[in-house]
Amino acid sequence: MSRRPLVPLLALAALLALPPAVRGLSCFQCSEPTQGLQAGGSVPLPKGGYVWSSEPICSKFDSSNSTFKKDCPQTFDKSCFKTVIGGVVVSRGCYNHVGTNCTTGVDGETSCYCTTDYCNSAGLSTPALLLLLPAALLAALHTRQ
Repeated sequence: MSRRPLVPLLALAALLALPPAVRGLSCFQCSEPTQGLQAGGSVPLPKGGYVWSSEPICSKFDSSNSTFKKDCPQTFDKSCFKTVIGGVVVSRGCYNHVGTNCTTGVDGETSCYCTTDYCNSAGLSTPALLLLLPAALLAALHTRQ
């Protein structure tokens, strides 16, 4: 039996895993108005962060609920962020600078940044990896024989 049909399937899986080039970044968005309020009474956002005025509450976050999913505005489509204070997620949204790290302020506020669609969730954030994993396993098995 020829293994040549495996190559087009692997190529198709890789193409499906690539993000569309025309579309901007999409992030989960929410805020927790009762947690971590600053002096002005606003939810803390990293400098350059953006959340919508009618965002859902982070304590009710559900990654399968489309209410939490937003396409970032063009000026805030470089990264997604998640801000945590005292172990509680207080905001998720879009960020206007490229970032793939976490920073912690002196007040214990931690903001994490990432650059793939919906990467600011608590769990696995890149469904494309799920497509590539079986393809990689098949390729590894194919090369061993």
